[in-house]
Amino acid sequence: MASQLPLDFLPELDYQLIVSSRARRLSLKVLPGRGLVVTIPKRLARRHVPDFVEKNRVWIETALADLERQTPLRYRQWPPETLTLPAIGQEIQICFDSRNGQETRSRATSSVAAVITACPGNKAAVATELAAYLKRLALDFLPARLDQLATLHGLDYRRVQIRGQRTRWGSCSSSGTISLNYKLMFLSTELVDYVLLHELAHTRHLDHSPAFWRQLSGMHPGARVLDRQLNEAGREVPPWLELAN
Repeated sequence: MASQLPLDFLPELDYQLIVSSRARRLSLKVLPGRGLVVTIPKRLARRHVPDFVEKNRVWIETALADLERQTPLRYRQWPPETLTLPAIGQEIQICFDSRNGQETRSRATSSVAAVITACPGNKAAVATELAAYLKRLALDFLPARLDQLATLHGLDYRRVQIRGQRTRWGSCSSSGTISLNYKLMFLSTELVDYVLLHELAHTRHLDHSPAFWRQLSGMHPGARVLDRQLNEAGREVPPWLELAN
């Protein structure tokens, strides 16, 4: 029978520490791209954190393993070599070159390439550069497609902005400003159009009332089905993009 390793020989668990004025107690979360996140109340001494983490080691390691299994194989590799963007039908080659921060074309594949100047070992810096690159691509594509759909269905909005929301694909304010997530670039064209139509429907109905769904279903008869598919679409986005600043 194998004996259990003494605590002194167990590897330390990496975590991100968040000090919150709203937190009332220590809490643990395992999040895509961010790993273990420990939140503590503002007045709690940080010296208590390592013991708390160690006491919950079994749960943490199980949750991390589950998260790893749920992550598509193409996103487990680091550093990333390519990104596939179904929304625009492109595969982006990722090149690391500290001497050149300009976008270029890969001679080997003749495909669009993103040149990253950050050290590959610095995941947050790489994610931040890639997020900025993807936002530029999204800015070229999403507003133009939104305008096409708005014209097609006789709807109007005030302006559109591209953001990097963590929990929403898009939103519409009462003033008519539509915010779209650059991570939509990882979704199929059908799901992208659904999100854009969803937000356009909110220019008429800000809630999710029956009137809203009638409006949306009139523009896309498969709206309810696509809405359910959208709930699972987050797995199409590289989890490490959550590290972007």
